[in-house]
Amino acid sequence: MTTFPSAGGVLGNDNQLMPIDEHLARAKRKDAALNNERLVQAAREVFARQGLSATLDDIAQHAGVGVGTIYRNFASKREIVETMYEEAVDSALADVQTALEIDDPWVAIVTFFEVTAANQAQDRGWCETFLGSEGFGPNEHIAEKLVAVLSPLFDRASKAGALREGVTVTDIGPIFAMLNSVYRMSDASPDLWRRYLALLLDGLRASDRPALPVPALDVASFKTALSAGG
Repeated sequence: MTTFPSAGGVLGNDNQLMPIDEHLARAKRKDAALNNERLVQAAREVFARQGLSATLDDIAQHAGVGVGTIYRNFASKREIVETMYEEAVDSALADVQTALEIDDPWVAIVTFFEVTAANQAQDRGWCETFLGSEGFGPNEHIAEKLVAVLSPLFDRASKAGALREGVTVTDIGPIFAMLNSVYRMSDASPDLWRRYLALLLDGLRASDRPALPVPALDVASFKTALSAGG
């Protein structure tokens, strides 16, 4: 807003006189929002690189501010992580909708796994939060949301005969947990996880294979396991 000083107030673009106190309050709220956004971005970058073991001091140092600035914007590290995680889940679910637009049900499944795994491999904090680490992890509400959004993707592939019999949406938790052990296994081969994702996907695809030795988790058990960090 372009402003001009005026007796008893500040003149805005709409030529309306605004009390100085209100103008200062608006400016303060705008600055606070910008600081909040800058700190969340700094936290996102730190957690992506270091994982959830990173401290508020690490975030403050990366943002170039004192740790007191962090506490003026967030009550705790948990609040920052939960803010970021909600955004990450929404982004992941948007990727599911994109996959559902793919005509081939099997290609849609592969795309979902490849995109999600690539995001997790690049963002250690997002991966650890999804799987449960450092006391953080998805709650039952998030687990229900994941099941609701992902089920159409798996149901469509099953009906098309593209998925091995017995494969279900709840298999994603153990699959991504297995991939997590590979993401940072080799600095010389950061894409090593792609090899093992291909092997895992081969196991999901329908073909002349025997039935799986044990059933998948039911939805209730899946929600309990995910919300407890596995």
